[in-house]
Amino acid sequence: MNRLRGTRSSVVALALLLAPCLAQAEVSVQIDPDGTYRRFLFLTQPGRSVVWGQVRPNLPLEVLLNPMGDVLGDLPPVIGTHPVGGRPWVFWSRNVANVKELVFSTWGDAGWTVPQRIVPVSGPIPYDELDPALIFDAGGAPYLVWWRAEERGRVYFSTLVRGAWSPPLRLSAAAVDSRRPTILLDGTTARISFQTPAGTVTRTYETAVLVESATNLMDTPIPPGYTPPPDGGDPGDTFDGFFIKR
Repeated sequence: MNRLRGTRSSVVALALLLAPCLAQAEVSVQIDPDGTYRRFLFLTQPGRSVVWGQVRPNLPLEVLLNPMGDVLGDLPPVIGTHPVGGRPWVFWSRNVANVKELVFSTWGDAGWTVPQRIVPVSGPIPYDELDPALIFDAGGAPYLVWWRAEERGRVYFSTLVRGAWSPPLRLSAAAVDSRRPTILLDGTTARISFQTPAGTVTRTYETAVLVESATNLMDTPIPPGYTPPPDGGDPGDTFDGFFIKR
């Protein structure tokens, strides 16, 4: 009898191991039978660590975004709705060889776009790109901030310029560990906050200055108005990470 009970327990355990895992979240869109986009859905359950998958049964795969993300080790998405087209823009840290790279995808007439990197691969040492925060202005221009886990965390900004993401524009001081940024827009002013060992730092920028600085970085790695510090140090330790003469 004990042997039979042991066999049954083993069978039950094996069945549980082989049973498909139920997802606790879903990133998808709802479309009409003719393919017309209706709305964006992010279905999740509070307290669950799984954020990528399929909750509703019998969905066509093309409406799902990154359903294998949890298996791959991707981090949770940040989602914004474009104010002009009304379509979702989704940003997340994608796990590639245990390095988190910031990518985004949007829903268009042909479905979800292939996830694209915000920052092209460069340099011998890849750093994790984490905690993106996104906001759109009234015209639909995206303002994206995130932090990179370098020797000290550093906060960066990027926007779309002529259809391409601008190179990362550093907003935090190079010598201060800075993480988890947020961004708010108030008319033509951007308020960006991030965490440092000394507490929360908040900086206010004119949106025209941010966009101009990002646009200039498309053509030269040296930000506009750059002036080398007199002591030869890192100017980012004193200034905003970019240099507009006011």
